[in-house]
Amino acid sequence: MPEENGESEVFNGEKYLVFTILGKFYTFPSRIISEVTAFDTVYPLPLVPEYVMGIINRYSAPYALVDIGLLIQKVPTPQSKVVVLKESVEKIAFLIDDVVDIVDVAQSDLLKIEQGTETNDTTDIIESSFGWHETNVFVLNIRQIISRVVSEFRV
Repeated sequence: MPEENGESEVFNGEKYLVFTILGKFYTFPSRIISEVTAFDTVYPLPLVPEYVMGIINRYSAPYALVDIGLLIQKVPTPQSKVVVLKESVEKIAFLIDDVVDIVDVAQSDLLKIEQGTETNDTTDIIESSFGWHETNVFVLNIRQIISRVVSEFRV
């Protein structure tokens, strides 16, 4: 909205899709999300980590479906909704409970999370957080999640 002196305010941040997984709040930048859809048929894959549920079909393209609840909290996420990333990022989708909001977050409001020393510590897939409605929302590191999935394939 323009200020009284004629200058426009510049927003230094981006939009985030806030969603829940097992009662906790997580997010991805909305610019990497293609769609949110209802949970549908999953085609299981052999030799993948247990948190990779299998493949879902999105417009004739296969996407790996990851259960973040199982990955982070070691508890399966109820099969409700799926966040599908843009194909330009990776053909991957994530099981979630529900979408809560889309919020503008200033870069200065993001609090970096100190990374753990363990290779598969859950802090390696959470890159930052921000306060929202008197709670913390955890920003998931998509590159780290993809890297972990690839490294944990059983060959």
